[in-house]
Amino acid sequence: MSRWALLVVVVVACELPDTPYFGNVPDVSERGQHLRFCNEPEPESLDPAEAGTSASWKTVHELFDGLTVYGSDGRLVPSLATHWEVSADARTFTFHLHDRGRWSNGRPITAHDIRFQAMRVLHPTTASVNAGELEPIENATLYAANAVRVVQHDVAGLRVGEVVEVVAVAGRSLADWKRAKQRWPDSNERRSTHVLALRDRDAAVGEAYAHVPPGEPVQIIERVAAWSYVYWNHDDGVFGWVPSRDLDVEPNASVRYRVRTVMPPGPVVDIAAGALLMTPDALGIRVPDDHTIVFQTAYPTPWFVSRSAHRALLPTPREAVSRWPRQWAHVGRIVSSGPMQLVEWRPRDKIELVRSPTYWNARAVKLDRLTLYTLDDRAAATNLYFTGGCDAVTAGVIPAAFSSEAMSRYRDFQTVPTFSLYLLNLNTQKLANRHLRRALAYAVDRETLMTILHIGAPPTSQISVGTPIAELSDAERTLCGVTRDHRGVAAILEPGKVCYVPPPGLDFDPARARAELALARRELGAAAPAKLVMKLDLGVDLHKLVAEFLQDQWRTILGLDVEIEVEEFRTLNADTRAGRYEIARFGWGGASPDVEAEFLSRMLCASPKNRSRYCSPDFEAAMLAVRQLSDRAARRRAVYEAERIAVEDAPIIPLFIQAQRLMQKPYVRDLHPNPLGIPPLHEVWIDPDWQAH
Repeated sequence: MSRWALLVVVVVACELPDTPYFGNVPDVSERGQHLRFCNEPEPESLDPAEAGTSASWKTVHELFDGLTVYGSDGRLVPSLATHWEVSADARTFTFHLHDRGRWSNGRPITAHDIRFQAMRVLHPTTASVNAGELEPIENATLYAANAVRVVQHDVAGLRVGEVVEVVAVAGRSLADWKRAKQRWPDSNERRSTHVLALRDRDAAVGEAYAHVPPGEPVQIIERVAAWSYVYWNHDDGVFGWVPSRDLDVEPNASVRYRVRTVMPPGPVVDIAAGALLMTPDALGIRVPDDHTIVFQTAYPTPWFVSRSAHRALLPTPREAVSRWPRQWAHVGRIVSSGPMQLVEWRPRDKIELVRSPTYWNARAVKLDRLTLYTLDDRAAATNLYFTGGCDAVTAGVIPAAFSSEAMSRYRDFQTVPTFSLYLLNLNTQKLANRHLRRALAYAVDRETLMTILHIGAPPTSQISVGTPIAELSDAERTLCGVTRDHRGVAAILEPGKVCYVPPPGLDFDPARARAELALARRELGAAAPAKLVMKLDLGVDLHKLVAEFLQDQWRTILGLDVEIEVEEFRTLNADTRAGRYEIARFGWGGASPDVEAEFLSRMLCASPKNRSRYCSPDFEAAMLAVRQLSDRAARRRAVYEAERIAVEDAPIIPLFIQAQRLMQKPYVRDLHPNPLGIPPLHEVWIDPDWQAH
């Protein structure tokens, strides 16, 4: 038996109690409807635009309503939207809202709020981690890059209202400006000869909440009738409406912009910046009335409806965001729309939510209070549950030392599959040699790793998540065109109708690993690394076990020395986003097993979620080919080719498809874990008579 397996056996044998339930079951006869939940580490933000990891998702989805929401089984449920239509070419998506939605300040929720959220998620001033989720929307990528404009009056053969792509500014291409790390003269910049009073639209000067001194630059974000919505980059920044006539200085009006029409692509022309503005009108989003919103995508996007519940489209309140763009989602400032409201947030301790009196679907809310403990140390979280300090633990909190086999004897323990991938991000800018990355991937014995961890999760070397083919039914294998002995997973995209079998991954092969390393050393010469650094987050014994196993594998098989660095999750999140790492543990979670919709888009050069900084012309071309296709069978073949390229380039090393290991006390009712790991917690209730039931 290896030292890894022995460690697990010793811990389990010494620590697990011989009781029907794992630990203390407290008396809840006087509790009331208050759920105490052992959640994940400290959220990076409760702003839906900035909530990029699972540490924040459960809280955010309790605070904010959406066009649709995730039901108890993880599927989409209508919420603010009653119904929707999808065009035959899968490019136009029309959602119809009811009129009962309310913000916590009492204001009605309208389609304009959803458009505002999409606009701010995509706008470069926000730099949202969720911008990539809206990339299919017409001109979204250009908008996020500040490279699209709307023509303001007829000029040089262009008509007012036409959308154009910016090719160059002041004689230099946008790529040149970016390489020089300089900002080009912005056609949206304005100044004023007098004080600008930033306020809500149509409000009086006396109701202003910020004042821009004369001559200070502001940026136009939107124009509606005689009003302009502007951004002032002062301290943490502030947005506000001003009468357009007050913006009487246009410093870059004469700067020459080289542009061309987007649809259809037209000839390149030079015009003055004064004829151009970047506004949300450039995006494929229309609001015909307060209760209708229409999304137009740039290419067939059969999965776009799945984005209707995503944080990128959870509406946010302009009146709060404008005043405190980076700090609005805090106690005392937050304006929310979901079933629960925020009343307390103690960093690195807990978040307290209470039932919302303004939520439109009050009958669905069973809880009066929800406490979410934020815990970096998973052993501490499990101990809190064991002693009765919390009523349920979230996915990933149970230490890996408590094997699923051992834990399965407890009535409050369960294992649930997910659409999540446990992986290593490889920074392709620091580990630029493809053969080195492939060597690391081939040198991982995932089967042995999972035998050691005993967490009930299937190993995988594929980017796609899905069901192990050996576990599919006969009918599902027939649908997928595979046999029981076919290795890997298959994704059932539409039961009984659509299956996707992804390309094989870089499975364990020590000989190929050493051959790839030899190629890497031949190409790199003296620059070949003698040591690598792998980062992971602290307080999670599973991450430590995985890291030490990999460290041992790479030393034994490849002769590579790997140093392990441990950080708080928030630091790891920031470091991987900024590219301050070589190898880092991470997870990818999706709303479905559709690899195109959930994972491959993260690997595009421009994706904000591209932590590996992977940028392959071949992969970009393959993804472009996918987007030209509306036939599902042809599209799946094109997706296969794109995924194959990414697998072969190894910007990530998949390890296993994550399974949620969960516990909940016997008095906790209607807590139904789902593959997304985002159960509707407000539907949970505490049963004081659980023993009788």
